[in-house]
Amino acid sequence: MKKWLRNIGVLLKGLVFKRSRGAEWKRLTKDRYPYLIGLFCLVMLGVMVRIVFFIFSADGAQYRKMAEGINPPRQITEAPLRGTIHDREGNPVAITSPFYRLYLDFGAGALAPLREPLPPKGQTAKDSLRRARVLELRREYDEGINRLAQVIDSTYNLAQHGLTRASLKEHWRKGFERKDRHCAVVNLDVSYMQLKNIQATAPFAPIILPRGKVKKSLFSKLLFTESRTKRIYPFGSLAYRTIGQLYSVAGKDGLTDGRSGIEKSYNSHLRGEMGKGVLFYNAGRYERIITQPAVDGASVYTTIDMNIQSIVERNLREQLGKLEAESGTVVLMEVATGKVVAISNLQRMRSGDYGETTNMAVSDLSEPGSTFKVASMMVALDDGVIHPNDTIDVGNGLWKVGGSTVRDHNAHHGGYGRLSAAQTIVNSSNVGVAKIIYKGYANRPDDYVQKIRDLGFGTDLKLEIDGYARARVRKRSDNPDRWSATTLPWMSYGYETQIPPIYTLAFFNAIANGGRYMRPFFVTEIRRRDAVVATFSPTVIKEQICKPETLREVQEMLRRVVTEGTGKKARSSFVAISGKSGTAQLASGKGGYRDSTGHVRHQVSFCAYFPSEAPKYSCIAVIRKPSSQYSAGGGVMAAPIIRRIAESLLALEAPIPLDSLPTSRSRSAYARHISSGKATTLVSLLSQMGLPVPQITKQTGEYIQIDTAMHVRSYTQTSGRVPTVVGMSAMDACFLLRKMGYVPRLVGQGSVQAQSVPSGSLARAGTVVVLQLGMSE
Repeated sequence: MKKWLRNIGVLLKGLVFKRSRGAEWKRLTKDRYPYLIGLFCLVMLGVMVRIVFFIFSADGAQYRKMAEGINPPRQITEAPLRGTIHDREGNPVAITSPFYRLYLDFGAGALAPLREPLPPKGQTAKDSLRRARVLELRREYDEGINRLAQVIDSTYNLAQHGLTRASLKEHWRKGFERKDRHCAVVNLDVSYMQLKNIQATAPFAPIILPRGKVKKSLFSKLLFTESRTKRIYPFGSLAYRTIGQLYSVAGKDGLTDGRSGIEKSYNSHLRGEMGKGVLFYNAGRYERIITQPAVDGASVYTTIDMNIQSIVERNLREQLGKLEAESGTVVLMEVATGKVVAISNLQRMRSGDYGETTNMAVSDLSEPGSTFKVASMMVALDDGVIHPNDTIDVGNGLWKVGGSTVRDHNAHHGGYGRLSAAQTIVNSSNVGVAKIIYKGYANRPDDYVQKIRDLGFGTDLKLEIDGYARARVRKRSDNPDRWSATTLPWMSYGYETQIPPIYTLAFFNAIANGGRYMRPFFVTEIRRRDAVVATFSPTVIKEQICKPETLREVQEMLRRVVTEGTGKKARSSFVAISGKSGTAQLASGKGGYRDSTGHVRHQVSFCAYFPSEAPKYSCIAVIRKPSSQYSAGGGVMAAPIIRRIAESLLALEAPIPLDSLPTSRSRSAYARHISSGKATTLVSLLSQMGLPVPQITKQTGEYIQIDTAMHVRSYTQTSGRVPTVVGMSAMDACFLLRKMGYVPRLVGQGSVQAQSVPSGSLARAGTVVVLQLGMSE
C-alpha cells in the first residue's frame, strides 16, 4: 500500500512540476498507473455529475425543503439604544436600557428521543444502554421543567403578574407538543444581570460529572434570547410631559418613535439606526452574526434642573391639593438666557391624585386675565396715552360701555374712586385699565393690537415642544363681524384673547431682562458619544420691547403690586419679588361663564421675577378651576407658590446660616417636623432636643411614626409592597427601601416629601423609587 501511494505521489508531482520528472517518473508513466489515475478521475467526475443532477432533481428539492425546516438561518435586526435625555447637570432623565426575552426551542434535535416510544428492554447490552439513555433524558427534562418554574418565580415573583408555576408548566407543555421553535419562557423582560444569573443556574448551568468532567445541560441547548430595549425615566413624573413619551409599538422600520415632548421633537437624533444580522443554528446552539452594526442614538442635553424641578412640582402639587383645583402649571425660566429651568403641569386624575397629562404651559389657549393688564399699560405708556401719575376715575368699580358693564373686584365695596395710572396696576382695576385703553384706542383698535403683538404676543416662539400653540390676539380688521363695542375694553384686561402661559412668562421675562425679549428654550446641546452634533444658544427675539423710561415705570408698578397691592401673598422676608396677579373667568363652552352646576369657574395666576433688584429667574404659576368654596384670586392662590419657590431657590443657591434664622421658645414647636423613621434614631433625636421621649417596646417595630401629640405608630412592612417613607429622613428612607429590595433615588434636599411609587403598591425587587425631598413647613 505504501508503495502504491508513493508511486501515485511521484506521478502527481511530475504532472505538476516538470523538474520532478526523473527516471522513476518516466518509468511509471510507461507502466499502468496513468490508466488507474485516469479511471479514478472519471469515477470522481461521475460522482460529481450525479450530485449535481440530484440537487436539481425533485428529490433534491424535497430534501432542501426538509433541511430548511429544521434550523433555517434567519435574517434579524439589531436595535440601537435610543439616545439619553439629560438635565442641565448631566443627570439622565430618560434612558434606554437593554433587556432580554427568553425563548425555548422545543423543536431541537436534542428532544427527539423524548417524542419516540420508549425502547423495549433488549436482549443485548446495546439495547439496555439505549433505553437507559432515554430514561435519563426524560428524567433530566422533567426535573429541568420543575427547576425552570422555580427560577422564573424567584426572578419575577409570578404572583405580582397573575401567573403561577403550574400555568407556566402548562404553557411549556403545549409548546413541546407543537414543537414550537420560538416558545417564550415567560412574556416578561430580564436585565443583563438577571440573564447571566439564570444562565448560571440549573437547569441551564453545565452539569459536573465524576472526575471533574463537564457536560452541557439539556436546557442550555434549548435556550436562546432576543434583545430589546426599554425606556426608563429615573425621576418618575418630574417634567414628564416636557421630556415626553414614546409610542408603545415600533414603527415600520422597527424603531420606536417619540410621541410627545422632547422625545418627539428630537426623535431623529434620539432614535439611532437599525443594524442587521443573521441568526443560525450551529453545533447545537443558536449563534448570531452582525453584518451591519446598529448606530445608537445621540444624547440630548436639556435646560431642566431636576433639583429645582422637584421644588416646583412639590409646591404646585401641595397648592392644588389645598385648593381642590382641577389643574395647574408652573414654569420657571432663567431671565438672561430664556432657559426653561423647570416646568410642571399637573392635572387631577380619576384617582384623585395629580399627574402630568398635557403640557398646558405651552398648549393651553385661555384668557389670561389681569396679568395682561401689564401689556396694556406698557402700550399706553409707550404711546404717551397716559403717564404713571395721571389719575382715572373708576368710581364705584362699575363702568358701562357698549351695553355691558366692566366690573372691578371690589365693586361690592364701593370701588376705588380715583386712582393713578400706576395704582390701576397695583390694585388690578379692570375699570381703570379699560378706560385708559378705550380713551386712547377706541378709534384705532388695530394700532393697539399691533403694539400688543409687537410685545411678543404676535411672535412665533418656535418652541421645541411639539403641540405648542401661538398666542392669539385678534385685530378688528381680521374679522370686523366679530368685533363689538366691548371687544377693546374687555381685551385690555385679559379677555377676548388666548394666551398660553409660556407667552405671558416670556413677556414678563423681558421686563425683568431690561426690555430684551428672549426665546424660551429647552435644549442646549446634542452629542453623539464625545462629538457635539448641535448646540443651541440663547436667542434674542427683540432687543427692546419698549422705551427705557416705560420699562422703569412698569418695573416699579410690579414691585408695588407685591409690596402694597394684590400680590402681597408673594412678599418674602428673604427675597424681593415683583409680579402681577391674574384672575379670569373660564368660559363654559356654552357661550357663558357658568358651568352645569351654575358656578363660575376661574383660572388664577401670578407671573413674577426675582430678585427684583437683579432678576435671575422669572416664573408663572397658573391654577385652573379651584374649588368654588374659595374666593378666587391670583394674588391669594397662585402668588404663594412663587414665593415658596423663590425662597427655596435662595436656600439652594445662597443658604442662610442656621444661627441667623428665627427660633421659637416653645420646644413643642419643633415636634411637628419629626414624622417617621428608625425608632432608635428618632428616640435619640428627641432626647438630644430635650423633648419628651415616647415609650418604645419590643412590639413597636424598627420603624415608627410620631404625630404632633407624640403618639407612636409602628410601620408594617409587607414583602413585595413599597413601604411608606414620606416624612422620613433621606438616610432612613434609603435604608428601609434597600432593605426591602428597592432602589431609592433622591431629588432635592431635606426629608422625604413624596415618593414616586405609592405606598402599598406591588413592585418587584429592583424597582426604582424616586424620593422627592424638601423642608416641612
